[in-house]
Formats: sequence, structure tokens, C-alpha cells
Amino acid sequence: MGMARLSMLGLAFAAGAADALSFLALGEVFTANMTGNVVLLGLALGSGRTAHVVGSGVAFAGFCAGLAGGFAVVGRTAGDALRRPIAVLVVEVVLLAGLAVGWLAQAPRVALIAASAVAMGLQSAVTRWAGGSGLSTTYVTGTVTGLAGQVVGSWGRWRAGGGVGRPVGVVLMLAAGAGVAALALRLYEPAAPLIAPVAVAVAAGGWGWSARRSR
Repeated sequence: MGMARLSMLGLAFAAGAADALSFLALGEVFTANMTGNVVLLGLALGSGRTAHVVGSGVAFAGFCAGLAGGFAVVGRTAGDALRRPIAVLVVEVVLLAGLAVGWLAQAPRVALIAASAVAMGLQSAVTRWAGGSGLSTTYVTGTVTGLAGQVVGSWGRWRAGGGVGRPVGVVLMLAAGAGVAALALRLYEPAAPLIAPVAVAVAAGGWGWSARRSR
């Protein structure tokens, strides 16, 4: 269980890195945080900025496609249920690695946005499967809301160690991932797109290791 929780933190770190990369280097678009991206899409429509409309629209569509694909896999009931979310994370790693290669090859920006958004949609499906409706690694509004409910509504259980560590960790790791990616863009740009795939690969490996130990 401890390794599974650490894996969730790794996914949050990856989402923060992906959003920092997309916002700072791919035209002010969010590929993980769809609340922010929808707001940006509305602003772009209202101000007539066509390039931003395309980028935000592709990010939204890609994220939804990733969600649909991820839920189609992890939502099935099967004896080897844990292998399904790990397989989804492997696909996410492949997409993010492809983004890194495309970054170095100077691929079209819209293709990089699409790859990142689909990957984050896949991750969101896995997170919902693992953490329930109150936890996300790609946005923190719902996570913070759930955390506040735990603290205010269940103070005794919270003091006894009743489960606020994971949502707090997710919030912190999301910010940390964004900070590290932003720093990488400043200091050594080629390393920036590698942060998210490495973090997701480590998270998937941790989940696999935890699954083997629980057998």
C-alpha cells in the first residue's frame, strides 16, 4: 500500500511537469488541468486568438480521448485487474516519451499538445480507479475540497492519521513537478520533456512491484 501511495505522488509530479511544459513552451495551454484549460479556451474565443483556440481545443479533445480509452481498460472487471491500470500507464509513458522525441525533432506544436493531453487523460482514468472520486493527480480543486471535508468533518479521525497525507502529498507534488519542469526549461531545455515520462515510469514500476509483493 505504501508503494501505491508513492506511485500516486509520482503521477501528480508528472502532471505538474506536463502542465508547466505545455503552458510555458507550447502556447499557454494546460494539458492536465482541464478546468484551467477550459477557461483559457473561453478567453481565447472571446479575444479572437485563433492559435490559442486551436491549442486549448486540441488539449481538451485529447484529454477526453485519453479518459475514454483509460476508463475502457481499467473499468473492466477481470481477475488481473491491477495489470490493466499498469498497462494504461505504460501507454502513457510511451506517449510522453514520444512527446520528448518530438520536442527534440521540433514536431508541430499541436501534435505535442495532443500527445500530452491524451497521456494526462489516461493518467486521470487510472487515478480515479485507484483513488476514488475524491482524488486526482491532474488537478487539485476536487482534491483540496475533499481534504477540507476530511479535516473539518472528521477531526478526530484526522488526528488519528485518517488519510489526509495522500491528498496533501498530491497537491505538493503537483506544484513540485511544475517547479522542476519550469526550472529545467530555464537551465537545460532538452531535459524538460523527460521529467513527466520518467516520473510515470517510476510510478508504474512501483505499482507493479507492489502488486508482486501482495501475491
